[in-house]
Amino acid sequence: MKDTTVETSELKKYKWIDTSLEWTRKRNYSSSMDRQLCWHIRHRDRKQMNVYSAISDRKKVKLHVILTDKIFRKQRYVADAVIVIDVFPELAFGHPIFIYAVKRSQNRQKCQERLGQFVDNDDCIFAIKVSHHKTTSITETLPRVYSAKDNSLQQKLTCRSELAGFGPCQSRMNYQHPWINVTNAIASYPPVQFKSCGTTKTESIAILINGFWNNQMSLLHYHDNMIELRNNLMKSGYKKDNIVTFFAGGDNQYNFLPAVLNLQIVRSIRKACKCSRQTLFLYLNSPAINANKLLLLDVENNGFAEYYQALPYKQIVNELRRCSAKNKIIVIDQSYSNQFLHKLQDQRVRGAIAIGAADFAQYSQGYKLTQHFIQAKSTSCVSDIIDEAANSSQIITYMTEDAKPSKINLYGTGCLLKKEIHT
Repeated sequence: MKDTTVETSELKKYKWIDTSLEWTRKRNYSSSMDRQLCWHIRHRDRKQMNVYSAISDRKKVKLHVILTDKIFRKQRYVADAVIVIDVFPELAFGHPIFIYAVKRSQNRQKCQERLGQFVDNDDCIFAIKVSHHKTTSITETLPRVYSAKDNSLQQKLTCRSELAGFGPCQSRMNYQHPWINVTNAIASYPPVQFKSCGTTKTESIAILINGFWNNQMSLLHYHDNMIELRNNLMKSGYKKDNIVTFFAGGDNQYNFLPAVLNLQIVRSIRKACKCSRQTLFLYLNSPAINANKLLLLDVENNGFAEYYQALPYKQIVNELRRCSAKNKIIVIDQSYSNQFLHKLQDQRVRGAIAIGAADFAQYSQGYKLTQHFIQAKSTSCVSDIIDEAANSSQIITYMTEDAKPSKINLYGTGCLLKKEIHT
C-alpha cells in the first residue's frame, strides 16, 4: 500500500494544543508537588508558557518518543504528532513539562477506553506518563522525538514561538561539538593536573560543571556565566591553572573540558581534594532530574541518558566527605539543589558551605544565584554573598557544617564583613 502525505491544518493543530493545555491544567498532580506550583499550573496565562510540537507528514511514518532517564527506556511511545506544554519556560531544566501523543483516525470508544481525549471527531490524544516502581510522575526534560525511518534520530520536536497564543520561545544555544562518542571526546583532552599539587598544598582549587545535555535545554547565558565566574574567581586569588571547567563538549578557546563522563569529573574532584588544603570551590549548573543527579552532555545525540552521562550527587558528596581542603564552598544553581544539600548534611561534610538556588518544592532559573558570585568582590565574605542572594527576589537554601562563612572570602582567606566596612 502506497504511503501518502498528510497535511495538518492550523485549526487541527490549535485543537490539539488547546486540548493538551486544558488537560495540563486539570491533571491530578502528585501529592509531592508543591500546592503553590499546582495553583500556578492551573492559572498561569498561556502567554507565559511555551508549546513544542512535532508532526509526521506521512501517513505510515510514525514518530517515536524517547524519554531521557534510562529507567524509562522500556517505555516506548509511537504517535502521529507530539505536543509538549512547558508551563515555566524561564526555569532551568529539570522542571515539570507535560507531553501528549496524538494518534490520527481513532475510534471514540477505543480512545476513551484507553483514557485518551477524543478531538475533532477523528484524533485521540494521550498523556505520556512515566512510571517507575509502580508510581506515576511527570517528566522534567524534553523528550527526543524522531521519525521512525530516521536512523540519525534527528530531533523533530521544536518550540513554536507565539503559536496558538503561547509565548515567545526562549533563546537557546547553537552549540556544536565534534565528538561521536565519549571515548573520542576524552582521548582529545589530557587528564586534569594541578601545578600546586605535591608542593605547598595550600592553594585553593575550583571546579565548575555545566553538563549542558543539549541545545534545547541550555540557555545562551550559561556559557558566558562560566567565563565570568572563572574570571571573578581569578580576581579573588585563584590561579588560572587551578580552575577546571567542564562544559558540554568542551571549548578549546576557553580551555573548557568536555562534560561527557561522570567518572572523569569525579576523579578531578578527588584530585582537587588531595591537592588543596585551603579551599575547594565547586559550582554545579546543569540540567537536573528529580533523582539526585545532574545530566552531562548527550554526546551520542540519541536522547538517552546512559549511566555515564548522569552524575549522581552521592558520588560527588563521597569525594567531599574525604576532601582535605579546609573549606568547601559549593554553589548549586540548578533545580533540585536541596537534594544535594540533604546529601551533604547526611554525610556531615566538615567545612562545607553550600548554597542552593531552590528548595525541594521550587525550581531554579539557572543563573540568578550565579550572578551574585560573579559580582562578589575579592574582599567579600561568603556570608554577605549569601545574604545578598537571600535578600533578592529568588529563593535560596544554604547550610554550613563546621564552617565560618563570615570569616572567609571565595578564596578561603580573610574577608571584610559589610557591617565592619560601614562602622
